[in-house]
Amino acid sequence: MKIKKDYVDNLLKTIDLLIDIKLIIRETTPNYNLDDRTKDEFLSLLKNIYDKLNPIFSNYLKKQILIDKEESFQEKKDKILDVFSEGNYLLVTSNSAKKILKDLGADPRNIIVSGGPFFLEDYKKVNPNIPIHALKGIEQKCKRLREEIKNENWIEKDLFFLHEKNAIADKLTLNKINLISELIGKEVKTIEIESWDNLIN
Repeated sequence: MKIKKDYVDNLLKTIDLLIDIKLIIRETTPNYNLDDRTKDEFLSLLKNIYDKLNPIFSNYLKKQILIDKEESFQEKKDKILDVFSEGNYLLVTSNSAKKILKDLGADPRNIIVSGGPFFLEDYKKVNPNIPIHALKGIEQKCKRLREEIKNENWIEKDLFFLHEKNAIADKLTLNKINLISELIGKEVKTIEIESWDNLIN
């Protein structure tokens, strides 16, 4: 990647402008109260920096880096509740997630809980030391879950997988979401949240 010469000039000039701002900060330490003179100088410097850097940001940085596209918590809640209002189902990996959704006003009858990864083979990835006898019970649970979802009529409703960004069980299920889509005969839609704690804040 080559930087345009006028952009280089603007970057170097911006460094000088920042030094001027640093001097203002030092001059007004420790309270940083600006009188009329320093206020005008400060705002002028900021405007100058903005004018010089804005074209560079627009050219070299992707819009998604500049603007936080993460939906607000309220927008995310509204989106989830809209899913339920249309009679759709949500798949989550834990009962605690189900409780949070119920507290948000979601119909618990439309919440499917896997209780961990959707597929048996993924349980060993979560816990390599899981005992054999425990796997037998999990195998039955996974089988019942598959049957429950497969036997549902998905013609007029959709299944959404609501997953937490960094949760291991959610990641493992998300990696095989196409297999669940095959199970219900249509695409499973997904909604990602940063964390369940954030959703209830």
